[in-house]
Amino acid sequence: MKRVFQNLFNSLALFYHSIRFRLTLWFVLILAFVLAAFSAFIYFAQARDLQIDEVGQMQEKFARVTAFFRNPDWQNLTLSATNVPGSNAPLQSGDLMILTDMNGQTIQSWGVSPSNPNTLISELVSAASQRHDLNVYEQSISYTNNGQQSRGDYLFIITPVLGGDHLLGFLIVGSPSSLNNQLRRLMLSLLLGSLGMLAVAFLGGLWLADRAMRPVKAITRTAHTISESDLSRRINLRGRDELAQLAGTFDEMLARLQSAFDRQRRFVADASHELRTPLTIINLEVGRVLSNRHSADEYKKALQTVDAEGARMSRLVNDLMTLARMDSGQAILQMEDIDLSDAAVEAVERMSPLAEHQNVKLEVGEMPELHVRGDRQSLIQMISNLIENGIKYSGAGQTVKIETDSHRNGKHDFAVLRVTDTGPGIPSDHLPRLFDRFYRVDQARARDTDEDSNSPTGSGLGLSIVASIVQMHGGEIHVESKVNKGTTFEVTLPLQSEML
Repeated sequence: MKRVFQNLFNSLALFYHSIRFRLTLWFVLILAFVLAAFSAFIYFAQARDLQIDEVGQMQEKFARVTAFFRNPDWQNLTLSATNVPGSNAPLQSGDLMILTDMNGQTIQSWGVSPSNPNTLISELVSAASQRHDLNVYEQSISYTNNGQQSRGDYLFIITPVLGGDHLLGFLIVGSPSSLNNQLRRLMLSLLLGSLGMLAVAFLGGLWLADRAMRPVKAITRTAHTISESDLSRRINLRGRDELAQLAGTFDEMLARLQSAFDRQRRFVADASHELRTPLTIINLEVGRVLSNRHSADEYKKALQTVDAEGARMSRLVNDLMTLARMDSGQAILQMEDIDLSDAAVEAVERMSPLAEHQNVKLEVGEMPELHVRGDRQSLIQMISNLIENGIKYSGAGQTVKIETDSHRNGKHDFAVLRVTDTGPGIPSDHLPRLFDRFYRVDQARARDTDEDSNSPTGSGLGLSIVASIVQMHGGEIHVESKVNKGTTFEVTLPLQSEML
């Protein structure tokens, strides 16, 4: 039983703190305020209209009474109450009339009999003596009618009786009033009606809020089912409202996360593979030379192989660290005003020994002065990687051309660096993934047969580093290639004048 109450309490607490309950509560509170204002307006407007009607009826009755007394033969008539609807008699059922002297003593009374007439007369005479116009007074009195004691609300009109210029007494006319009863019934009706509408509004608000929050529940359920190993789930919420847009954004975010996790998995797998291969070669070479005695030349060759594979692993680890720093935003860039052409010339000089070794001609085209803001070492590394890539895949006897230029795109000027080779080119289906990490067009050429330290690494990270450096400098990189005709890499960077 205790667990049942605990679960019930937890459910109520969860419901109380839910957005659905708070939306419904605010909706009901706003509606309650509107209903209260509307009910107050109806109540006071109706009370005013009823009071005006009651006063008008009382004044008409008083007019009939005074007309009756102006009749010269009124002494011969019987002044009594009648139950006939629409009767022209001055008094009707429940009415009373009292004629007093100037001291408030009753001279004669008609109709019902007040239980305490002296107090009633004193209060009415005191009120009438303060105001000289015709006024209607409301008071609750006890009275006797046909021998039965009752209590009710009455409206009174009191007027002085004059003899010439002398005050002879007062005439008091009273009639039952249902104004308070009508107002009480009106208030009760408004209160019950408002409470009923609020109850219906609360239940309807819960239903509407529940329907409105269903997409949020769907998003929550999908988020609970998503794990690092499975990002394929999607909400697929249809519609054009804000929640549908939120669900669509959530699906797009999941797609980006899935793509990022897939790239990370491929990156880890490729990095493990690239590091495992040289380690395997090193282990095999070391095991081979340790198993038996060998000549000095064989030992030297084994050490050269170990040295080449160690250098390969060192370059791979350095490239991985470079990419990791760029991805995490920890790469420290010394931003300064740099002539892109000077950086290109320095990169050409740096790659010249490699080009000579590979029997590839480096050709320098036009090099106008182009000032960009960037990190000099990073830009030189970017250009060197592009030149190295061209040397690697051009082959002996081919040419790699480096040139710079500028162009205007709309209202902005840009510096352009082009690296063109006359190699075998790249098939078009490989171009979209050319800058992916560890992606290589020709897997057969992934490892060079020449183990010279100046040869390209073949790890598939060079172009990824190029793309990261270009992005960090606010530029863009594009590639065009035709099979058997060559490849051109074009880097676009904003000129220094555009960044001021």
